[in-house]
Amino acid sequence: MQRYLSKAVTVMIRALLGACFFWGFIHTATAANDVEQVDSLVSARLDNGLEQQGVLTMVKGDAPSMLVLLFPGEPSVLKAEIVESKLMKTRVGGNPLVRARSLLVRPGVGTVLIDCRSDQEEQCKESYVMSKDRFEDVRRLTSQLRQALPGVKKIWLVGHSFGSLASASLARYGDSVFDGAIHVSTILSGKASYRSLVGFDFSIARVPQLFIHHRHDPCPGTPFSAVESAAARYKVALVAISDANATQGAACGPFSEHGFAGAERVLMQTISDAVEHGVNRR
Repeated sequence: MQRYLSKAVTVMIRALLGACFFWGFIHTATAANDVEQVDSLVSARLDNGLEQQGVLTMVKGDAPSMLVLLFPGEPSVLKAEIVESKLMKTRVGGNPLVRARSLLVRPGVGTVLIDCRSDQEEQCKESYVMSKDRFEDVRRLTSQLRQALPGVKKIWLVGHSFGSLASASLARYGDSVFDGAIHVSTILSGKASYRSLVGFDFSIARVPQLFIHHRHDPCPGTPFSAVESAAARYKVALVAISDANATQGAACGPFSEHGFAGAERVLMQTISDAVEHGVNRR
């Protein structure tokens, strides 16, 4: 891993691979931390009658002081199924923020997988993700979480791939709500299907930011050169990761370098370091 901080197959096969990564990391992280993690569905009723849901993961019986809000890639719709306090199924289970989130969870720190609003059941719309409405909906959920978990003092945003649109957009409004934003595998190229961050002014963010990117990301919409340029232009810290192992599947899929296959621990440790110690501008 290199740091650039301040100063300085078939559908079935893919589904099975996703399940192996998903459950493998849950088992490994739980054993390593020697604590039981529990999942629960959290929800906030919105003024328009819709719902904003998420999946809270925390150490059983803990009172976390920090929450990390996770925005996975497309379709960014969870359709989460929880059985006996365990997330058993979700549409985005292969995403690195989902399959490896347990590596972030420890006493004092919980994660929340953020779903799309309830009226968008198949795909979270790009226009909505970038809107002030999205901010208001997520803020409503975080407000409810703070009431349920009064010990929470800090809330960070982390978005991967399509989820980086959410982390970037929310960072514009959230100075009194969020404490920082981390953009992972950020979509910055005009070759991508989603172009809201092409030419986006990251300097308007009201919270500290960090880019994390794989140096060998093969996805046409997320080349390393694009994030390197954006980090320099907007003076946002960048961490470049080079670790990889057993990569496979589509270039923009969850098990290529784009999804940090074989580098999940490095990715999660980088996120953990940032939310615990903060980030510096370049």
